[in-house]
Amino acid sequence: MAATGPPGASGTDRPSKHTQRYDRQLRLWSHSGQVALEHAHVLVIGASPLSGHILKNLVLPGLGSLTVCDDAIVSEQDSQHDFFVDAASVGTPYAEALAQGLAELNPATTAQACTQSPADLLREQPDFFLQCSLLVCVRQPKDMAIRIAELAWHASPPIPLVCVRSSGFQGVLHVALGELGIVETHPESLVDLRLTRPFPALQAHARAYAADPSDSYAMSHVPFVVLLLQALEAWQAAHDGAMPSPASRKAFMDFVRARAAPGADTENVDEALAALAQHVWRPLQSPPVPAAVTALFDDAQCRNLSARSPPFWLLVAALHRFVQRHGVLPLASSLPDMKATSKDFVALQHVYVKQARADLEAFLSELHAVLASVGTSRAALALTDDAVRVFVKHAAFLQLMRGRCLTHQWHAPNVGALEAALNDAVNPVTAQYHLAFVAADRFTERYKRCPGARDDDVAEDARILLNEAIAYAADIGLPLSAEHRARLTEACREMARGGCSDTPATAALLGGVVAQEIIKILTVQYVPLDNTCVYDGIVQALSTFRL
Repeated sequence: MAATGPPGASGTDRPSKHTQRYDRQLRLWSHSGQVALEHAHVLVIGASPLSGHILKNLVLPGLGSLTVCDDAIVSEQDSQHDFFVDAASVGTPYAEALAQGLAELNPATTAQACTQSPADLLREQPDFFLQCSLLVCVRQPKDMAIRIAELAWHASPPIPLVCVRSSGFQGVLHVALGELGIVETHPESLVDLRLTRPFPALQAHARAYAADPSDSYAMSHVPFVVLLLQALEAWQAAHDGAMPSPASRKAFMDFVRARAAPGADTENVDEALAALAQHVWRPLQSPPVPAAVTALFDDAQCRNLSARSPPFWLLVAALHRFVQRHGVLPLASSLPDMKATSKDFVALQHVYVKQARADLEAFLSELHAVLASVGTSRAALALTDDAVRVFVKHAAFLQLMRGRCLTHQWHAPNVGALEAALNDAVNPVTAQYHLAFVAADRFTERYKRCPGARDDDVAEDARILLNEAIAYAADIGLPLSAEHRARLTEACREMARGGCSDTPATAALLGGVVAQEIIKILTVQYVPLDNTCVYDGIVQALSTFRL
């Protein structure tokens, strides 16, 4: 495989202007994530201060293009509350003013405005909503959000949708995601030392390694990987081939300590003992292939492949063939730092790198067979060498997300998850505001205005909201205790007091949270929200649950 990488990424070249501009985020989601972000188009339905905060956090990292769709006109009040709208914009289309202000943040982003009514577009040009990578509904009426969400959900492939609303100091975020196969989940560590399932070359290296017991320097520089492999083999020889059991863990630790030379520095022994939890105890209690990855092998998408299958599933199918042939996942060649001489460390590293290369070649052979069986190729799928390498390196941490459409989240929610969130005894409870936002939707449908829109009706609107929230809970079969009702009463009071307004602090925080989830989806990295997040600014708490 030929080496490929981002421009200006070699050790001798000066970083390009592009790399210098996005240096910090390239460390978070790498070149592949940046490319994905720069090729994405986000369509935002609804111009508001909250929309501006969301898009600001996408434009600065280099979002490719955006469109703001709204037929609203900038008011005097808008100019006082929205950073991207000034007094000169009063009386002009809000979408245009917002797009213009955002475009000034980053010349690499194309910002456009559509000043037609979203309702008219849904009726006359529904395809308008399908010409994007991701849809964001900001402060949209329930009926509008549901219609757009259904359109996006039934597209081929489904278009991810984010729906966000705020009122005063509270906000709620929903993500509707069809299917997302995530390779780069960014676990804490990719290191797999294979101490409990050593490959032949590693086992031979450990057996051949010899240090003079009378040489304290040599004994203190035995790499902990070698030390543990030798200790495990000696333990097995003394216990009829059995690995240490949970009951004999302390005895094995004493066994490792006893292998240190008297008077020698024991830093490498300490490293060996510290590595036991992750690299010995956990693997001994776990299957060679994680359950989440095995579940992918059993998925219908993996078993029923075609030339139209997403690359993720073709790669998973190749991984399945590799596991069937070798019994383990391909090796990632990462090694942690350790007490050892440079010569010994490099020699050990060479053993792992050589095996990782062999596994990569074997995986490529399996991938070629899979692609040939469905009549396609890596070139046709744009599967680069780097993409394959990344997949193999992260094979143990693959995740598949299958979300729920917005309609089901609202009309047929996971009541058990909502009940658990309301009964959380550890964290601040915010789920009552989800019920309050649903009640606000029902209020708006009935009275054709936002609750709390008139100062003299706030108390009455709060009472109506509470009744609507209780009715909704009854509709979905959610039991409400006296404590729940007390929290819900306060939530409805706050909802009415907020009057569906964009409080600057709330809009800024929600803008960051929403943008973060959008970036996860667009770059297909980290693990995005599944599927609801509620924020209460009064107690400064966020809670998440799957409705």
